[in-house]
Amino acid sequence: MQFNTLILDDEKLICSSMKRLLQDDENIVHTATKIETARTILDKYEIDLVLLDYALGDIDGITVLKEIKQNFPQTVVIMLTAYATIHLAVEAMKLGAFDFVEKDESSEITRYAVRRGLDHQRLRKEVEDLRLQCLEQTSAVEIISVSPEMRKVLDLSKDFARTDATVLITGETGTGKNLLSRYIHFNSSRFDRNMVTLNCAAIPSELIESELFGYESGSFTGARKGGKQGLIEQAHKSTLVLDEISELSIDLQTKLLHVLESGEFYRIGGVQPIKNDVRFIACSNANLPEMIRERKFRSDLFYRLNVANIRIPSLRERRMDILPLAKHFINKFNVSFKKLVTLMDKEVENFIITSTWMGNVRELRNYIERGILLAKGGKLMLSNIRNNDPQAELLNTIMGEPTFSIKLNPQPDHNLLHEVQDQLVEQVLELTNQNRTSAARMLGIPRTSLNNYIKRADTVSHGEDD
Repeated sequence: MQFNTLILDDEKLICSSMKRLLQDDENIVHTATKIETARTILDKYEIDLVLLDYALGDIDGITVLKEIKQNFPQTVVIMLTAYATIHLAVEAMKLGAFDFVEKDESSEITRYAVRRGLDHQRLRKEVEDLRLQCLEQTSAVEIISVSPEMRKVLDLSKDFARTDATVLITGETGTGKNLLSRYIHFNSSRFDRNMVTLNCAAIPSELIESELFGYESGSFTGARKGGKQGLIEQAHKSTLVLDEISELSIDLQTKLLHVLESGEFYRIGGVQPIKNDVRFIACSNANLPEMIRERKFRSDLFYRLNVANIRIPSLRERRMDILPLAKHFINKFNVSFKKLVTLMDKEVENFIITSTWMGNVRELRNYIERGILLAKGGKLMLSNIRNNDPQAELLNTIMGEPTFSIKLNPQPDHNLLHEVQDQLVEQVLELTNQNRTSAARMLGIPRTSLNNYIKRADTVSHGEDD
């Protein structure tokens, strides 16, 4: 590994002798006797370490130290002085100096201090290289965005990634909340540990607690001998993503709040708290404030999760991203299906740009995947994308027959809005043959919100779903 060191001292003789002492095949040494020259060198080269004289004529080394650490925070600075005092050393270290060396010390002490500083830089660079390698091996680099709306989301995500703050990611289904979770994880200091994910809607409610917290041996009938580590325990020093967090029961929300506030938890059947260092990311496509009003989600948990909030805009709100995303998926599925599709017919472009994409990026991806699978030759045609799309035909048929009728009977203390919602949901479910996915798409709401409406109205219809 190659390093660049700068010696800034107003005495030429000291610069020359220090350069002879420190320069070798691994360390290129630059010298400067004036601050202007040093600034030029710092701008031109990636300086890893600065040997900085405290007394620089018109300007003192502490002022220069502040300037270097402000403009080049990763640069290691070692202070040099002929008249060392404890007060001066403490002040320099507080301002970010790596070490403090007297000029009359032996050359071995100076060389040792520089070697320590360069070893620190070597470790930092190796960690950064490892982080970049991890990024290249993950789908986090596949976030395609050219729109200002999505660029703001990524910039905000990078800012949050530098901290350990709990993040709440919201947005419609299919917008890429899990992908953004990985993006945050791999841009954080925890990137080198496996991220852990729990889909709260995919596991029966009676099993989620043991999945999250684990259990002690013999804590319940059927408990594994020796107990079980929960996902919180597995995510120690890493990131735990709770997808569709709105599906957690109130009881589990209470226990999760305790973990977030105290940093400790109990296994099921356990009597000793377990301390854990976990960064939590929660994802939801539900309207959490509305669920709070309906007393289905704890307000204190919401505020604790909402420390750093990121809302991913729908694809309809960032249409600039649609064509780049489509081209990205074309390249991806060309590889998967061994195709050579390089062009999109104009009709395809018009179709994907003007479509509503209620399923957002996931829906666009599915259309392109089907199109590439059916494509003949090197051009993607509209017939490839829309061929055999019963879902689209069903929705087109429904949307072409506006047969909704709402009957209201205003009464004191009667919620007319809920009554309209209940009637509309019931009619859409009838039109879609109780297919909740199609009904949610037609209503333009997430499926979880539709489920909440159905539960509230107590008119759950157990129709077959796709």
